[in-house]
Amino acid sequence: MWYGQRVARDLDRWQTAGWITDTGAAAIRADLAARKPPFGAAAVLAMLGAVLFGFAVMSFVAANWNAMSKLARLTLLLATLWACYGGAAWLFKRQLPMFAQAAVLGGIAVYGASIMLISQMYHMEGSPPDAVLLWALGALLTAVLVPSAAALGATFVLIVVWTWWERSLSNAAHFGFLVPWAAAAATAAWMRWRPGLHLAALALIIWLVPIGFFILDRHAHWLVALIGVLLAAAAIAGRQDIDRHVPASAAVFAYAIVIAYAALFIMQFVDSRWFYSGAQAGSLGRLVLLAAISIVGLLGAMLWALKTDHTAALWLAYAGFALEVFMLHVMTIGTLLNTSLFFLISALIVSAFAYAAYRLHQRKAAGSGVPA
Repeated sequence: MWYGQRVARDLDRWQTAGWITDTGAAAIRADLAARKPPFGAAAVLAMLGAVLFGFAVMSFVAANWNAMSKLARLTLLLATLWACYGGAAWLFKRQLPMFAQAAVLGGIAVYGASIMLISQMYHMEGSPPDAVLLWALGALLTAVLVPSAAALGATFVLIVVWTWWERSLSNAAHFGFLVPWAAAAATAAWMRWRPGLHLAALALIIWLVPIGFFILDRHAHWLVALIGVLLAAAAIAGRQDIDRHVPASAAVFAYAIVIAYAALFIMQFVDSRWFYSGAQAGSLGRLVLLAAISIVGLLGAMLWALKTDHTAALWLAYAGFALEVFMLHVMTIGTLLNTSLFFLISALIVSAFAYAAYRLHQRKAAGSGVPA
């Protein structure tokens, strides 16, 4: 809707300037009107209804669990499960794909509830996260067989819950996450579902960013930051080669910014070994050094985003810069002299980057023949 309104305003301006004919403008407006958003209000509400339906089933069965026989419990769970999948098949046949996807999502919710309740009914021993993994694998199988984007989205959510649960119990890195994650990411690529690839990237980031707490000396956040920097460098250096096969270099660069800055943020403000250990002066010196690296990296990301017209990366870098400045103010508010010195140095660095951005804009304007 926002994009269509913006184009409509631009069309009026371009028509007034004589750059577009009335016929061309009418054709563009007709094309915009014919395009439908991938998700409408009805589809979103249907998805939410499916999730709520799953919780309703779990709550109802749990509330009446003791009053029901085992046969009645199993019958109710299986009947509800197959009603969801049968309803999905009927909705697909009626050409209502988004409502069918919602029914599939409801079936996955009931499947998860069945795992939990049946294991409780037969007093099955085992690790609770294993039940979540079984739930995720069932969702992945559904995503492949239907195929279903909603089921695949649920798969990514479940494997993230699974790995966090395993990590919290074992206090280890949990590299086993990579196996179901790779299978789900490959499924997203096979389905050619671009949002699924973004979900795969987000799931990997959620697993990767805290891994510094669990490997090497358990303070290896520098390794995560290095991975982010290398990914960003690879996205920049191999931009043409990557985009020749899949237009993914821009997304890789944006996610690399998130990884690198998240690791630097942990080093500055979360992991006590990096900031609070040792003498206060030395700790503050490390903070200033890490903050300088963060700010220079974020400003470099902004320049690259401006050069390549990468809006998402630009806003991510803006958000990181604002968060960095705010946290520095909070952490150094008791040492005003050091704070003022740091902000002075930061102002000089930002001013230098502003001049570089201005020169870049001038050069681009001169190359396009448009007045700067």
